[in-house]
Amino acid sequence: MPGRSPLRPYALTAGRTRPTRDLRLTDCLLAVAATPRQTWTPEHQALHLWCTGAPCSVAELAGRLGQPTQVARVLVSDLLDQTALSFVTAPTDPDEPDVDLLERCLHGLRALQ
Repeated sequence: MPGRSPLRPYALTAGRTRPTRDLRLTDCLLAVAATPRQTWTPEHQALHLWCTGAPCSVAELAGRLGQPTQVARVLVSDLLDQTALSFVTAPTDPDEPDVDLLERCLHGLRALQ
């Protein structure tokens, strides 16, 4: 199910606009040994598959899904609520700056010069 879905974002999330979890774009997730459920949409199945074997960030999942990050957050929250995904590392305080991310951004900006 790679690429952009022909469905509108509100259809993919059943009209929901807010995830049940506070997810950052850099949060990494890994699939728990669970088989896809019959109630999962093709997007849920794809997200679970992409997190099988190697962790994926929320931003990467949104990109692979071809949908806005908010849509990915809602769908990832569904899978976390069903314990089909788990965090690779515990989420940190969203108000605390991610030093590693800031350093990578700085390195990238310097490389542009």
